[in-house]
Amino acid sequence: MQANRDNALPPAHGRGPFAATLLGLVAAACAQGALAQDFIYVVRPGDNPWNITERYLKSIDYWPRIQDYNRILEPTAIQPGTLLRIPVGWMRARQDTARVIDVHGSVEHRRGSTVEPVVAGMELTAGATIHSGDDGSLTIEFADGSRSRVGNNAELRVGQVQRLNASGAQQVGIELKRGQIESVVTPARKAGGRYTIETPAAVAAVRGTDFRVRTDGTAMLAETLEGEIALRNQRGETRLRAGTGTQATPSTAPAPAQRLLSAPALDALPERIERVPFSIDIADVPGATGYRTQIAPSAAFTVVASDRVSAAPAVRGEAHLPDGEYMMRVRAIDARGLEGIDAERSIIIDARPEPPFPSQPAPDGFATEERIGFTWGGIADALQYHFELAGDPGFEHLLQREDLVEPHFVLAHALEAGDYFWRVAVTTASEGRGPFSDPQRFRRPQPGPTPEAPEIDGEHLQLRWRASDGAERYEVQVSSDASFSAPEYTLETERAELVMPRPPGGTWHVRIRSQEAAAPMGPWGTPQQLEVPHNHWRALLILLPLLLAL
Repeated sequence: MQANRDNALPPAHGRGPFAATLLGLVAAACAQGALAQDFIYVVRPGDNPWNITERYLKSIDYWPRIQDYNRILEPTAIQPGTLLRIPVGWMRARQDTARVIDVHGSVEHRRGSTVEPVVAGMELTAGATIHSGDDGSLTIEFADGSRSRVGNNAELRVGQVQRLNASGAQQVGIELKRGQIESVVTPARKAGGRYTIETPAAVAAVRGTDFRVRTDGTAMLAETLEGEIALRNQRGETRLRAGTGTQATPSTAPAPAQRLLSAPALDALPERIERVPFSIDIADVPGATGYRTQIAPSAAFTVVASDRVSAAPAVRGEAHLPDGEYMMRVRAIDARGLEGIDAERSIIIDARPEPPFPSQPAPDGFATEERIGFTWGGIADALQYHFELAGDPGFEHLLQREDLVEPHFVLAHALEAGDYFWRVAVTTASEGRGPFSDPQRFRRPQPGPTPEAPEIDGEHLQLRWRASDGAERYEVQVSSDASFSAPEYTLETERAELVMPRPPGGTWHVRIRSQEAAAPMGPWGTPQQLEVPHNHWRALLILLPLLLAL
């Protein structure tokens, strides 16, 4: 039946000014916004406009309206089985309640001057106002099983929660002043059932669906995930089928339905997340200008523990998330602000106890000592530290693993030149074993070159060696002590050779180390022993004056 035909009224049939007044009231009732619905009543034997009105309508004064609305010419002779249409707004209803089944963070319930925190199990009646804080969310459940999850920074009023006397059908009306509601509405199986969310820009009306509504206090965004909703205001109407969304403002009709962006791919995400807060890159969704990540402590998603938006293709979680199992939802956001289809997956957060802070070797630093020492921040109630050293950032090829009671460790052997990675974790008495720190990369520079056989003449000693790749400078030590505890000579050069004064005759030890660009001096190369001949002629020249004086 067409809408213009449904709302048409018959002539007054000569009932005079009172009938005309009734017709005006009926016309006003039928014009009360586009969301008016009709209840279909099946006439039973003995029914007439008077006793139907007495049983099901708000006042006996409504009987002429039923007669006029249905064009009943013989009210005392209505055939059983006749279908009568009755505007739902005329019908008698009993007040019902809704119930808060879950709450997270800061959420307040206000009625008049009374303000109290919302708790699970709290009953809400028509007139109740809900305010959620920055970390707040809650789920409201209605008698038919429909649920609405309210997000953070939201303000809403429960405008209507009632059941029709005629059919027991549930009628729910929510006034959303700001924030977001995600609703899963049970299909209305009884005549007269309805569920509406009213915002300053438009009203969303449904009879059974899964949808989202957001408003900033002026504009409105709506997305349908399953079923269909009607989005209406005084300037027009749009139907949103599954997988579509649109926006509306008080001054414009709801825009035509737009296809929602597809769900992001989450297959590459790790099952276990060991850092909070976290930001993990995902594949881009074509057409996306942002991404929303919601994390809930249960698969039912009755509350949200973390709600983050990112301009980049990434999933994000907040720092306050405790360790545990969670359900994650991620969706792409288009240029209009419409949020797309959800991608879901379970995750485990295992971020505590937090790993110690690595100290030495510093990240991307250099380790030049022969036996490299590692240090990290101590934890007050640590039972054990867990140290790992590897030649790759994925720690697939471990070089060393140690369980320690002190926050430091020294290698017993020298490492070859190259890049290395280390990390550390801690076990505490209060939280057990935690995750490893991020891998810390350090570089072991090439050891210094080995000197070739020296050239010695009357006054000088010349050293040469093979040039090291990337070396900019060399440091050379010459010592009469093999331990180099107090070398007699420490010299520097930019070339792979050095000329120095000839040392006294005897056994000497030489070692060399090189320095790469933007790096400290590397480890010493293998020391070499050299023999400097004694210069007897020099000794004779020194003694000759003494001998001549005898």
